[in-house]
Amino acid sequence: MTNLTEGDLFRGLIAVAAPIVVGNVLQSGLEIVDLFFVGRLGAEAIAGVAMGTSIVMVLMTVIIGLVTANTAFVSRHYGAKDLDMVAKGVSHTLALGFVFSVVLSVAGILFAEDMLLLLGAEPAVAVLGASYLTVLFAGSAAMVELWVINSSFQSCGDATTPMLLVVLANTLNIVLDPLLIFGYGAVPAFGVAGAAYATIISRSVAFTIAFALLLSGRTPIPFSFRTKFEIPLAWRLIRVAVPNSVQSGLRSVTFLVMMAVVAVFGTAALSAYGIVGRLEMVALMPGFGVATATAVIVGQNLGARKPERAEEGVRLSALMNGGFMVLVGMVFYFAAPAIVEIFDPSGESTAIGVSYLQTIAPFYVLIAVAIVLGFALNGAGDTKRPMYATLFSMVLFQVPLACILPGLLGIGIMGVWLAVVFGAVLQTGMLFSMYRRGAWKATMI
Repeated sequence: MTNLTEGDLFRGLIAVAAPIVVGNVLQSGLEIVDLFFVGRLGAEAIAGVAMGTSIVMVLMTVIIGLVTANTAFVSRHYGAKDLDMVAKGVSHTLALGFVFSVVLSVAGILFAEDMLLLLGAEPAVAVLGASYLTVLFAGSAAMVELWVINSSFQSCGDATTPMLLVVLANTLNIVLDPLLIFGYGAVPAFGVAGAAYATIISRSVAFTIAFALLLSGRTPIPFSFRTKFEIPLAWRLIRVAVPNSVQSGLRSVTFLVMMAVVAVFGTAALSAYGIVGRLEMVALMPGFGVATATAVIVGQNLGARKPERAEEGVRLSALMNGGFMVLVGMVFYFAAPAIVEIFDPSGESTAIGVSYLQTIAPFYVLIAVAIVLGFALNGAGDTKRPMYATLFSMVLFQVPLACILPGLLGIGIMGVWLAVVFGAVLQTGMLFSMYRRGAWKATMI
C-alpha cells in the first residue's frame, strides 16, 4: 500500500499511477485485439461493435458515477485513517453496483437492436451489434463488481493488485477471442458475439479472485458480509455519483450523437470513426491512469487535511500527462495512414481515419490536461462542476457545431472533426477556471 499523504509526492504518484497505466493500456490493448479479430469479419462487424460499445458506455454511466464516488469516499477516509468507513463505503458501493447493473442489463438485452437502429445503423450492422451487446449485458454484473473492487484497492494506494487482475483477465480474453469468434474443433464460431463471450468469461474469473482477496483479510479493507446497509451512507454516495453519472452520460450521448452524425457520411466513415475512437482510447489510457492516481492523491490528502499537497499532485500530473500526449499526438499525426490500415486492410476507412487523427492529434495536450483537472475535482467529491463543463462544451457547443459546420463551410466530415477540436478547447478552459477557484478543497463527502 502507498500512503500518498507523506513522503516524496512524485514517487508516490508514480507508484500508484504506473500499475494503473499498465492496467489501462492492457485493457485498451485488449479492445484493439478485439477490433483486430472482429475486423476480419468486415466493415459491418467493425461498425456494429463500435456502436455497441458506445451504447454500453451510455448505459454504464450510473456505474461510472458510483465508482467515482467510491474512489472519492474511500481515498478520503483512508487518508483520515478511518478504516471502518473505508469498509462501509466499499460494501455499500458493491451493493448499489449490483442492483444498478442488473437493471441496466435487462434494459440493454431487451432493446439492443432497437437502440442501434435508432442511432442510424444499417439493418445488417444493427443485427451484428445486437448479438455483441446481448452477451455483454448478460454478464455485466461481474464486470461492474470487479471495477468497484479494483477502484477500492487503488484508493487505498494498492494499484498493483488491480493491475495483476487486469493482466490475468486480458491474457485469458486474448486467448479466447479467436477461439470463440472463429471457432475451432468442437467450439462453434460465434462471430461478433464471440468477442463478448470472451470478455464476460475473462472478467468473471478475475472478479472471483478479486472478491476472494477482499474477503481474505489481506487487504486494508476490513470487508464483511455483516456490514449493515445504511440508507444515509448510500445516499451520500449517490449524491456524489449522480453528477458524475450525468457527466459520463452526457459524454457518452455526445459520442453516440457524433457517431450518428458520422453515419450520414456512410459505413466507411462509421468504420473509420470506430477505429480511431478505439485508437484514441488506447492513447488516452496512460493519462487516465495518471488522472486516477491524481484523484486518489487529492482524496487522501484532503482527508489528511493537506490541501496544498493535493494541489502539488495535480500540478505534477498535468505536466506528466500533457507531455506524454504531446508525443502521442506527434506519432498519430505522422503515422496516421499506417496505423489506420492495420485495422482495416481493405483501405475503405483509411482516408477518413487519417483526416480525423491529423486534425485532432495536435490538441491532445489540452485533452490530457482536462482529464487531470476533471479527475482532481471528482477525487475531491466535487462532481458537479465537471458535469457543467461537459454539458456546455460537448452537448451545447460541440454537437451543434458538428451538425452545422460540414454544410456551412462546405468541408464535409472535416467540419465534424473541427467541432471536436473546438469542444476540447472550451472544456479545458472551463475546467481550469473551476479548478483555480479552489472551492473543491472544501467539498464534504
